[in-house]
Amino acid sequence: MDSVAKKTLVYYSGAILFSWSFWIGTMAYSQLTGVDILYNEGFYEVLTGGVKTFQQFLVFLLFTAAAYGPLFGMFLAAGLLKKQNVQDTHQPNIGRWLLFIFLYPIILFSAALLVTWIAMGFAMDFNWPVLPLWFFPVFFLFQCLTSGVEEFGWRGYLQPLLQTRMTAEKACFRVGVLWSIWHYPVIVYMNYPQGTLVILLTLAGFTMLTIPQAYVIGWLYNSTRKVWLCVVLHAWANTVSAYLLAASPVPMLTPIAVAIGAWLLANYLVKKYGKETLSTQTG
Repeated sequence: MDSVAKKTLVYYSGAILFSWSFWIGTMAYSQLTGVDILYNEGFYEVLTGGVKTFQQFLVFLLFTAAAYGPLFGMFLAAGLLKKQNVQDTHQPNIGRWLLFIFLYPIILFSAALLVTWIAMGFAMDFNWPVLPLWFFPVFFLFQCLTSGVEEFGWRGYLQPLLQTRMTAEKACFRVGVLWSIWHYPVIVYMNYPQGTLVILLTLAGFTMLTIPQAYVIGWLYNSTRKVWLCVVLHAWANTVSAYLLAASPVPMLTPIAVAIGAWLLANYLVKKYGKETLSTQTG
């Protein structure tokens, strides 16, 4: 086994072991005790109404902590094996990239809702979330400190590691597949009451959405070499999704529109910036 394969195995094994232990452990505990798992939007309930018991608060913390699996995997691989060095000499136009980060999720999710509305014959009633606007920046910060931290593992470690042996396009695809699978316990848990068919369809749909997102965020990382920008995009996309994507009354249709939009952008980026580097940097 070569060094890249070994580092990838150690990294991913660490990420899976850490995250799945927390996720599956809290899910099993919830099923046995009846303690509800508060996740993502459930943070609003914790913030405004508190928790019913210490058990529920502990479950919330442990379930949320699973997001640090990729970070754990990165430290594990870097500690056990020699870490690759990535030169960061490029000074990107941060303002331009922040504008892209701000607009991309809003345009993507809004367009998906529009497509769904048209497909439903303009007869769709949106289910706008009850989350207040003041919670928007709070939830964004929460996402930066939780889900966004995944980026230190996926883009900050795994992607540049894979790119030492393959093209950026292939690396992004592999990261997207591994990133998708890492989420599977949560996807299964959230859709378990709806039966096996819905679970399988949701897993397939989630994977087909996550892979192009890996290309987009991978392009952002390769172009800037700034992991913190990937953190912001990841967190912002989750935040916008909680307010826009969650508004769709057709949860099986709107994500398909999102995936198509993400694939179109990913395909454009690969063609414009090249399979080898997938980067705006020319030198």
